[in-house]
Amino acid sequence: MATALTSTQFELRQPRSNPILTRADWEAQRQAVLQDAGLFHGNIARSMIHWYDEKLNAWIIWDDENQKWHGCSADSGEPVAVPYGPDHTPWQRALNDDDPPFYRWFEGGLTNACFNEVDRHVITGYGDEVAFYFEGDRWDSSLNDGRGGPVVSFAVTRKQMLLETVKAAQVLKNLGLKRGDRIALNMPNIMEQIYYTEAAKRLGIIYTSVFGGFSDKTLSDRMHNAGAKVVITSDGGYRNAQVVDFKEAYTDPALDKFIPIEMALDLVQQTLDKMQTVLNEERRTLLFNQVQQAIANDITIERSDVMRGVGQALDQMIGLDAASQSHVRTSIAQALVESPPRVDTVIVVRHTGHEILWRPERDQWSHDLMATATEQIIANARAAGFSVSTEKELLALPTTDFIRAMYASNKPEVLDAEYPMFIIYTSGSTGKPKGVVHVHGGYTAGVAYTMRVSFDSEPGDTIFVVADPGWITGQSYLISATMATRCSGVIAEGSPVFPNAGRFSSIIERYGVQIFKAGVTFLKAVMTDPQNVEDVRQYDMEHVAGLYLLCRASQPSRAAVWDGPDGPPVYQLLLGHRAWRYCLDSLLRQ
Repeated sequence: MATALTSTQFELRQPRSNPILTRADWEAQRQAVLQDAGLFHGNIARSMIHWYDEKLNAWIIWDDENQKWHGCSADSGEPVAVPYGPDHTPWQRALNDDDPPFYRWFEGGLTNACFNEVDRHVITGYGDEVAFYFEGDRWDSSLNDGRGGPVVSFAVTRKQMLLETVKAAQVLKNLGLKRGDRIALNMPNIMEQIYYTEAAKRLGIIYTSVFGGFSDKTLSDRMHNAGAKVVITSDGGYRNAQVVDFKEAYTDPALDKFIPIEMALDLVQQTLDKMQTVLNEERRTLLFNQVQQAIANDITIERSDVMRGVGQALDQMIGLDAASQSHVRTSIAQALVESPPRVDTVIVVRHTGHEILWRPERDQWSHDLMATATEQIIANARAAGFSVSTEKELLALPTTDFIRAMYASNKPEVLDAEYPMFIIYTSGSTGKPKGVVHVHGGYTAGVAYTMRVSFDSEPGDTIFVVADPGWITGQSYLISATMATRCSGVIAEGSPVFPNAGRFSSIIERYGVQIFKAGVTFLKAVMTDPQNVEDVRQYDMEHVAGLYLLCRASQPSRAAVWDGPDGPPVYQLLLGHRAWRYCLDSLLRQ
């Protein structure tokens, strides 16, 4: 059992990579930003991520410690000498602030987020390192000496991650997608979501990930607003050991129940144009305006919303006979029912394996598409001179050969620093959901740098982020920052407190997690329930002493969650008296 410790009794440990150690350091950086924001952030960006150099046909990065440039061939990953000095920048202008607030960062710079998150770590010799630990929701209480463990769990190496990303990219290419196209993802927290996300980044395809707990209407709105041609979903997921639908609960109704207002209005107008003998111009204008008013201020709507506007308009048409009214209603309703498909393809990941409704005109199994892509990748590798016949043989290739074999199918697209990467939406609580666009250059470099400042992370650390890719925390820290900085992430499907609140502490113990990040709502729910506290205590002190940093999202929380007195402090329960406590009080405000 944990003893009652105060936060001042924790062992203090000097930070490893955070450059901000004192208030003076913070003030100095603040002044540097105010004096020349482009120079300040440029120095960060050129040393946090690789940039493409057209003259050298190489990806290059500045080494702060040794004060030199490093490069690797964009064709093979082999080392390339970089003949530039310390004043070189891989862009023409670090900050274009000519037209505020429309700022442009690293103008003329070329990069790719997928290369920085996946390829470069394999190229630099870390292909056998774990990129992600995955564990499913279902729990076997007999494992780990009776303390339990996941029914399904596995590790994905960085080399495997690159192969899966290239396969997923080949799938998207085979569907006709290319740079600038859009896709949407609505999936449980499973590895396939990461594979397709990285594949989109690789090809310059813009994606939006929609949280699995949102409604079909929410998914419909975001798919349309983002302009998605393809939707990637799954048959279902697991939560609290129960199968939850995805495709049938969200994707199918999102595509079938709702249509975009632009499409609806266009169909109404086309139908009215054919009714000049039934309705005069004044009545046609009245009906169109009434429908437009009925569905205004929305993104996608149900067909019944349109028909309600049609009915309101017809009620105002004095003297129009019943047969004509029926003809108008029937014609518009038929046009709405026969509306064109909203997307080209729905990719379905088989995860739970339960029977689902299948729409052969648009649905395709991910594993079938992946199998075809694998055959193509092996064929392309053989054409490039590599004697391989299986995935296992691909993965067994030496690093340079493996990179060449992968690049025979698809290399990371060279993209402008300001090229859109993904769209994340606000909740819509203030009106229409608003899409925020994040880009390949500044976003990737920025979140990577926060791993140092906020988490004091170093390459090789293991980080567990309680988040979903449908939220910005999931995109930033579950995926991008973790991968870009060569940390190993933990992805846990379902609830992190099933079958009890000790689950997340068990995860910390089993994977040797150093950095744990969760929202205040989650931690408060755990720490304010006595039974939850007892469940967490199974894994404290001796078992999770490797955890040195606990961070939370920025919502306010009660002091008891962190310091008592009416509940055990999180420091005590999760960190233990032998764990490191690195600048914790300030970092908790991250």
